[in-house]
Amino acid sequence: MSGKRAVLATAWRVAMVAVAGLLILGGSLAVSGQLGLVIAADSLAAVALVVALASTPAGVREHGVLRPVAAWARAARQRIWPRRAAPAAVRPSDFPAYAKISSDLDWAPVSQWHYDHGLRPLLSRLFESVLAERHRVDLTADPERARSLVGDEVWPLIDPSRPPSFDSSAPGTDLRTLTRIVDRLEQL
Repeated sequence: MSGKRAVLATAWRVAMVAVAGLLILGGSLAVSGQLGLVIAADSLAAVALVVALASTPAGVREHGVLRPVAAWARAARQRIWPRRAAPAAVRPSDFPAYAKISSDLDWAPVSQWHYDHGLRPLLSRLFESVLAERHRVDLTADPERARSLVGDEVWPLIDPSRPPSFDSSAPGTDLRTLTRIVDRLEQL
């Protein structure tokens, strides 16, 4: 007996939704004419699609013919409401040195002041380390030998004895020049 009641309840709901839809369509035709009918029909279709998308993936068992429909609904739902990825276990704030280097690289082209106070000391330390480790040259004690190894083109950009600029209006070091400096560092 309870099976018949469930079927009757479902049939009653479907009939009520159909009657409500017909009343909406008829009312919109009477009030606004054909344009109102088209707008109401589009709105009802959109509501039906939203209801189907909301209920199909979780509520429909995937049997036979419904399997492709459920797969389509899942894909549509994923496009409309994408799942957010889990937050990364590692955050950029876990690496403050990396954040500082990245910031210095971003600011270096802005002005000579930014390059001289941010990136140039780091590059000087890197060159000092490479020259000491691979060539047994002390950058500060033997600047002429260091200059000959680094090259006349790059030396002024990393020279630790050169006083830093306080001019924030002078152009900084562009990306091409920074690439040349890093390439030279790797070649040493």
